[in-house]
Amino acid sequence: MNTVSVDFLKVGHCNHLACMAVRDAACQSTEFPSYCALISHPTLGHLLFDTGYANHFDSACARYPEKLYKQLLPIHLPHDEQLCVQLQQRHILPAQIAGVIISHFHGDHVAGLKDFPKARFIASRADCMHLQSLGRWRATTQGILPGLLPTDFWPRVQYADTFAPLDLPGWMAPFDRGWDMAGDGSLLLIDLSGHSAGQLGLLLPHSQQGPVLLCADACWSLPACQRGALPSPLVGFFTANWRRYKHTFTNLSTLSRREPELSILPSHCPDAFRKFHGKH
Repeated sequence: MNTVSVDFLKVGHCNHLACMAVRDAACQSTEFPSYCALISHPTLGHLLFDTGYANHFDSACARYPEKLYKQLLPIHLPHDEQLCVQLQQRHILPAQIAGVIISHFHGDHVAGLKDFPKARFIASRADCMHLQSLGRWRATTQGILPGLLPTDFWPRVQYADTFAPLDLPGWMAPFDRGWDMAGDGSLLLIDLSGHSAGQLGLLLPHSQQGPVLLCADACWSLPACQRGALPSPLVGFFTANWRRYKHTFTNLSTLSRREPELSILPSHCPDAFRKFHGKH
């Protein structure tokens, strides 16, 4: 099995009410950082799990109704947090990114797709089908900005379920099935649906940083998930399937309490970010 390396990067943030992510938190504005992962694989090359924010977000929100997204969730992207800048600091060019795993299509996860002209895109079939069914207003109300997609996006997409299915390691229970993206067991795509119709997570069982689970928005706060504290019920209005979300959240909570050596990395949790970088 090939050993991969993982770097977890902050790429901008928005401001939102803390009580939306953690129901017992204060109802005051707080920063929601956007994280993505740079993955280096010995045969597949450099990959990304999501992209975080990018300057393309502004142009995608230039007109109504998309402008409502930016007005509701103002974003901040300092120069040194831009993904391409961080890649350059690691001596990686945008054209050297071979693939982007898209957890789901919310704007804070895909704003940088246009920056990677050579990448193939890995996404869930359910999310792609849902995206194609949306008009501009419905897309905006669901946090999706089709203007962020490259013009040649669809020919470059590969559905997650086209990879070989396999059983996950027993210690990943209650999650039990995934798709073998690399063909060597090192990059395992996992169904974490609920937040979106087909949200994807990525398990790296044997990375140089130890076992890592990139869980996207299956939870927003890892400490809250560990104690089983769901987000505000209001989140249900902006969730593809609230019942499915709670099922995925509960499974993740069980896993997080039982496997302390597994680095579970949500896309917006500064506690998990600090803990991961403190270990590595």
